[in-house]
Amino acid sequence: MELRHLKYFIMVAEELHFGRAAKRLNISQPPLSQQIKQLEQELNITLFNRTNRSVELTVTGEVFLEKSRKILNYINNACEEAQGVDRGEIGELVLAFGGSAAFDLLPTIIQTCNKLLPNITLDLIQLTTSEQIKALEESRIHVGLLVSPIESSLIDTEMLRTESFVVCLPDYHPLAKRNGPINAIELANEKFIMPPMQAGKGYYDAINKIYEDAGFTPNVVQTAKEQHTMVSLVAAGIGIVIVPESTQFIKLEGIVYKLFNKPYIKVNSIAWNKDNKHPVVKAFLKLMREIIIPKYN
Repeated sequence: MELRHLKYFIMVAEELHFGRAAKRLNISQPPLSQQIKQLEQELNITLFNRTNRSVELTVTGEVFLEKSRKILNYINNACEEAQGVDRGEIGELVLAFGGSAAFDLLPTIIQTCNKLLPNITLDLIQLTTSEQIKALEESRIHVGLLVSPIESSLIDTEMLRTESFVVCLPDYHPLAKRNGPINAIELANEKFIMPPMQAGKGYYDAINKIYEDAGFTPNVVQTAKEQHTMVSLVAAGIGIVIVPESTQFIKLEGIVYKLFNKPYIKVNSIAWNKDNKHPVVKAFLKLMREIIIPKYN
């Protein structure tokens, strides 16, 4: 039995007329009649009661019609799903993100994917840049949102956006009460909260460039990975912290964010294992290049 036998049978069952069914199938009537006879012989059942004036389904034919439709629907759905997977429109994408990406970038990506790639499920996991690099190299995640530059021959990256740094101060700090931006050198005698270098060298180096530009070595009294943690430590009076501008989405009592008088920036990138050829990764990167990256540049 072949699928065409089921298609021919269903068409005759719907028309109850071999001539009309043949016309819809764009074949002549004799071959159609022969195909139905072959199907009946193969199954050893009678699907139609035929007379010179009419064609009727047998009870057996009615049962076979119901099952045949289900079989063809299942096959059609399987073909559509397979084609969707091949186009990268169906599947699961493991997306890692870190730090400030959660505040504005990640929600934008999720909303855009839900709208334009509704059959892709995003499996989100929060990792530092260093953790993302290892996970990408080991193919445990598909795409990462991290801070570049990174050093890995296994990973490709593409710039997503640049983001300025701001300084988070206690609201009682003298600089917090001043109007306008501040000069980094004015922070030389402060106690600092810093992310550990192990969390991501690109992010760590970008902050250190601010200190180097201002000409001082920071007095680091506490390290912390997460933006919420660092800002909370500022509110508790532990020290001050330099953070990406999107961290200003965190609103806590007792803190103030201040701009610098110079454009200190970090680079956010998308990253993926260069050997990963999964269609869903290709579709996601295409969406990032066409929608998300232009939005932030």
